[in-house]
Amino acid sequence: MLVIGDEILRGNIADANTAWLAKALHARGVDLVRATVVPDDVADIVATVRDLRERVGPHGAVFTSGGIGPTHDDKTYEAIAAAFDRALVRHGPTVERMQEHYDKRGVELNDARLRMAALPSPAEVLFTEGTWVPLVNVDGVYVLPGIPRLFKQMVGAHLDRFRGPLATGADCFTQMGEGDIADTLSEIAQEFPTVSIGSYPNASGDYSKYKVKISLSSRDQEALAAAMQAVRERLECLE
Repeated sequence: MLVIGDEILRGNIADANTAWLAKALHARGVDLVRATVVPDDVADIVATVRDLRERVGPHGAVFTSGGIGPTHDDKTYEAIAAAFDRALVRHGPTVERMQEHYDKRGVELNDARLRMAALPSPAEVLFTEGTWVPLVNVDGVYVLPGIPRLFKQMVGAHLDRFRGPLATGADCFTQMGEGDIADTLSEIAQEFPTVSIGSYPNASGDYSKYKVKISLSSRDQEALAAAMQAVRERLECLE
């Protein structure tokens, strides 16, 4: 996930898209392996997109969020085109959808707005019911708006593209402190490398029910069951 925007780095706007995407993908068996925030700088976006694309490999996907509006600081399409040595070309079907949208609102489709139809080419252009905004796919890099409502609507409409083996999880609640369980959890994690193990202190500060939650998850059901059994045998899990 690549979040683009000076406003994010200044703290003027909080990024809501990364957490939503991570949850949506995880529910479909896909891992979000890296999330990065960069400013509205073409060179920075180009370098980061290339790094993330290489990181996820030919079967992975990169999602970008932000920087596809009509103003001078919206540079994402330009940067994605540069990252893949593509040209920016005004996309006819996008212009048609924009024209219909703005005509209904009685708004002029001026040159500034038409900048939003200048897309990297060649690319796959997907449309989503209910919005004219295109979802542009350039070699597995999916270019999306930063507006959370649109981001969720557009990704949600095309989620079937992204799926993998589902993971399941199990939890252990304990009154032991993290310092007491750290060494044992480390041993169990080494024994079961395909199982993700995390410990989370009770954030409420009310330890009457539990002090730490130990969470395990894996796509390997047998390994998950064995790791959970090891946790229960070696630590004091509450019933």
